[in-house]
Amino acid sequence: MKGSFYVRLALNNLRKNAKAYLPYLLTCFGTIAMFYNMCFLMLTRDIGPLSNSVSLRQILMFGAVIIGIFSAIFLLYTNSFLVKRRQKEFGLFNILGMEKRHVARIMALETLFTSAVSLVIGILTGILLSKLMLLLLFKILSANITFGFEIPGGAIRNTLCLFGIIFGLTLIYNIAQVYRAKPVELLRGGLVGEKEPRTKWVLAVIGILCLGAG
Repeated sequence: MKGSFYVRLALNNLRKNAKAYLPYLLTCFGTIAMFYNMCFLMLTRDIGPLSNSVSLRQILMFGAVIIGIFSAIFLLYTNSFLVKRRQKEFGLFNILGMEKRHVARIMALETLFTSAVSLVIGILTGILLSKLMLLLLFKILSANITFGFEIPGGAIRNTLCLFGIIFGLTLIYNIAQVYRAKPVELLRGGLVGEKEPRTKWVLAVIGILCLGAG
């Protein structure tokens, strides 16, 4: 099979499962943007003039760690639901003659596509909101400081590093799920195991709000 076939099939699968993936993608966008902004506030030169800038940076670093841990747990857990609800679909691929390595390749491409889109949109959203976040911080601290537009390279690197690891783990997990299960088990996968939460939209919104409050 040609590589372009896998790409088309992966993109088609994502389109067919758009309703299931949209809450997950929105959560990815929100967590990535929030983590970037926390790193931005921690690294920006604009808070240097503040008398308590050292302790403030430490608090922001702690906040970034908390958001990073929450993001890893929440995104990995949500991804597991998406994989389980699609196991029947992958079982059908096996029954139709596709080998596990072919199904795994499709799953890998889907994961790479969603990860790339999440990183690009999440970081761009974070950059667009960074000036507003800095303004809110100065308002809270009652600081009268002029500031410009800045994109710290460290904030982008930290974000790419953390979420690259998270998405790498989801990639390994997704491929492992395909190789571990037998075709019959895959066909039954949509009926057994964890049930997809009916409140997935609510969970996504609550997760983003919790990050904002943190």
